[in-house]
Amino acid sequence: MKLTYFGTAAAEGWPAIFCNCELCKEARQLKGKNIRTRSQALVNDDLLIDFPPDTYMHYLTYNFNLPEITELLVTHSHTDHFYATDLEMRCVPLAHPQPKIMHIYCNDKVEKKFYDFMPTANKVTDNFEIVHATPFVPIQIKDYTIIPLLANHDKTEECLIYLITQNGKTILYGNDSGIFPQATFDCIKRSGLHIDLASFDCTMQSKQEGNNHMGLIDVIETKKKLIEIGAVNESTICVVNHFSHNGLWNHERMEEEAKKHGLLTAYDGMEIVLRN
Repeated sequence: MKLTYFGTAAAEGWPAIFCNCELCKEARQLKGKNIRTRSQALVNDDLLIDFPPDTYMHYLTYNFNLPEITELLVTHSHTDHFYATDLEMRCVPLAHPQPKIMHIYCNDKVEKKFYDFMPTANKVTDNFEIVHATPFVPIQIKDYTIIPLLANHDKTEECLIYLITQNGKTILYGNDSGIFPQATFDCIKRSGLHIDLASFDCTMQSKQEGNNHMGLIDVIETKKKLIEIGAVNESTICVVNHFSHNGLWNHERMEEEAKKHGLLTAYDGMEIVLRN
């Protein structure tokens, strides 16, 4: 099982699109891992997580087979995670031959946004199927078992994170979220699953937040709770992801601070392989 991080930034990217702060100027100068696009990830080669405005750039950069991907998990409706406009490009005559139907697993607000941006009903029927992802109710997709979990994020919608299992390996993909709701910890515990890779939101980096996003201190607390319920142990690969320049640490500083707590720092193009 493999997880590839295509993008690892928050909504504004890094350097932020219209920002001239010292951290953004530094990123433009240093480049490399300090350049971050909007968050998106791919499980193996066939399960896409989120659809940001940078999807096309990711397609060009990482050369994955986007036209053949038919399974999309969406965490929530914010534009940096669901850029519905570009989905029209998947329809004939903008794409041909007509791709297979894409199944979009999402909450109600994402579904509404999708229909608001899709111009004609026949394009929806021919190209897409919307599947409501109900928190804590498992979904079977190919040979994946996926449990949508409640995130602690925008309180105007049912934001989701995902527990993804295949062939005895489990990934927790955990952004955007502050410290998880108790119901999410309870569901993870009930599942009895051992998490092999836990990917945490760390938008605020040096700052403690916990109620919409996380900083490093919040990640440490969340990891501790997962250890307490038996879902995470010393063999779990723990990664921090989804960074904002408002967190005040460039990649090197984030990596240095995260390493002190046994955490890896995600960067655009990072690939983690879980071997059986």
